[in-house]
Amino acid sequence: MASFAPPLSFSITEGQLTWLDQRRRHGALSRSAALRQVLDAAIAAEQSASSALPVASGTALVSQR
Repeated sequence: MASFAPPLSFSITEGQLTWLDQRRRHGALSRSAALRQVLDAAIAAEQSASSALPVASGTALVSQR
């Protein structure tokens, strides 16, 4: 089982909350679990994108979006 960091307190917009609640599979997931899934997906996407780019030592990565 994963070890969890202490709780964070932050605010999100009503639109973000609506989007998050739509990801909760009809309440089967807690909001915290849904947020952890989103963060895990973002981390994986960033890592795969950065591993696909050759980067010289000391060069900062900048998003190409």
